[in-house]
Parts: sequence; C-alpha cells; structure tokens
Amino acid sequence: MPPLSLVMSALPVFDAVARLGSFSLAAEELNITQSAVSHRIKQLEQALGISLVHRTTRQLELTAEGQRLAEAAKRALTEVSQVLGLLCGERNEGVISISALSSIAVKWLVPHLADFHDEHPQLGVSVLASDEISDLRKDPVDCGLRFATGGSPGLHSTYLVGDWLVPLASPGFFKDKAVPDRAEDLAQFALQEAVFPVNAGTYYSWQTWFDAMGAEVSYRTAGPQFSRADMMIQAAIAGQGIILSRAMLLEQDLIERGLLVQVGKAIPCPFSYYFVTLPEKADWPKIIFLRDWLKREMGKTYRKITSLLDKLDTQTI
Repeated sequence: MPPLSLVMSALPVFDAVARLGSFSLAAEELNITQSAVSHRIKQLEQALGISLVHRTTRQLELTAEGQRLAEAAKRALTEVSQVLGLLCGERNEGVISISALSSIAVKWLVPHLADFHDEHPQLGVSVLASDEISDLRKDPVDCGLRFATGGSPGLHSTYLVGDWLVPLASPGFFKDKAVPDRAEDLAQFALQEAVFPVNAGTYYSWQTWFDAMGAEVSYRTAGPQFSRADMMIQAAIAGQGIILSRAMLLEQDLIERGLLVQVGKAIPCPFSYYFVTLPEKADWPKIIFLRDWLKREMGKTYRKITSLLDKLDTQTI
C-alpha cells in the first residue's frame, strides 16, 4: 500500500491533468510549474507501481488504470469540496440557533430581532425559548443566552449586561390610594412572584428586595403563581397584583407603552446575562456577529431603562 499522504497530495494534480488533458494547462490552473506537475504524477505512478498516463509528443492519454483513478478522484474531490462548502457556510452564513429563557426571548430578543436581520440579512436566527438549560453539546443549538451569576464551565462565556429588580403594578392598581413610598407599606398589599424551575438557576423573591431595602417585615404572596416572568408581567398589566420583575424585560411595557408603573425602588439583580457557545464555535463569524450585536443592543436597553428607574443607592447594599 503506497503512503496515503503522498497519494492524497497528488490527487488534485492528477485530477487536473485528467480533466484538462494537459500538463501545461493543469500547471496553469494549479498555479505551479509544468515540471512540478510532471514530477508529482511520476511520484504517484511510482508509489502505485502502475502507469497512469501515456505520454506522446502530440497528446496525453490516460491508461485504463489512470481512467479508473481519475473517475474516483473526481468523485472524492467533488464530495470534499461540497462538504468544505457546507462547513464554511455553517461558520459564516445561514441560520444561528440560540436558546434563551422564555421571558427574555419573548420580552426582549424577539422584539429586537428585526434589527439584527437588517444588519445581517444573510443570517437567520432560530430561537429556542425554554426554561430548561440547553446542553449545547447534545441539543441542536449553536449558542445560548443565559441568566446566571457567572459564566458556564466548559463553554465560551461572554458577559453581556446586568439587570435590576423593580416592583411594578398596573397604573390603576392602587385606584384612589396613594402609591406606597415605604417598603413596609408595600408589604401590606398582595404581592406576586414567579416560581422558577430549580434547574434554571434564576430564583429570587420579594425577600431579596425587602432585605436590600433593610425592611424587616412579614409579607404575603397572593393570587396565581407563574413559572415564567413574562406571564407574571402580563398578570400585573391586567391589574392582578404587584410584581417584582427584571428591568430588562420592561422596555416595551414600562417605557414605551406605559402599561406598568414603578412602585418601589429598583435594586441590583444578583444575576446577569451571558452569551455562551462551544469553544470550537466561538470564532465562527456568524456567532461573533450575534454575540457582538447582543452585547451592544442589550447594553443600550440596560442604559436606557437604568436612567429612568428610581433606584436604591447601591452603596447601601
């Protein structure tokens, strides 16, 4: 058996000679000298122990063995070329699949995706909204938008933005009553909170907020409970109670539509947003495009909403 490395390196040269029927034309296509082409074919023939080409002064003809090898080389090189094209296309263009918590997917990512498409019309984004953390090595997704206290071990993680926890209610919730200006007063109302799946790693409660406010109070939660923060926000819009929400979910309902009002100071959230992908995909151009866009646009939202919130002095926390 001849050395595989020698045969594989010579196949593109032999394929060019067989297709073009000329050493000189093959040399021109491959951008090497004619003598280099001749030398490579001779090496291949010696390694195989057979003659592949009949050389005459007028024309070049393949032997029977050369014809068989030429057909096989053409099939193999065509298949390799097609696979390489798919691999390069997978890195640079096509659809990017991203997993995200349902809340941030519904309340932020989907409303902004048209802007990403305007910047990168050659790319599509497929969103997997789930409160289960995707396994990027098993699930059919390229990357993830995670809400956590830090990066994910074994993955390439990029910090995007932080967040705030802010008490909210419908503008008509208090009716003729004054909006409370003390945490102790807020505790007298029925409070609602989301009950997150344990494996989502995103649990926080009203106790987090009252502790930050330095209020030693007894409070009660009432009404429906929700496994998704976006459902909880819709309940507050419907006037069903006071909620503690992440500010990054409120760009439309609080700022643009006025469907909610802030009824207590915002405090820093213990979790932040991270972009994660497999280390081997971290330098894919399309992954970089999406990562950079998310960092820029989520940063804009964070700065906009932060400037409008009534916030607790973070130095006291």
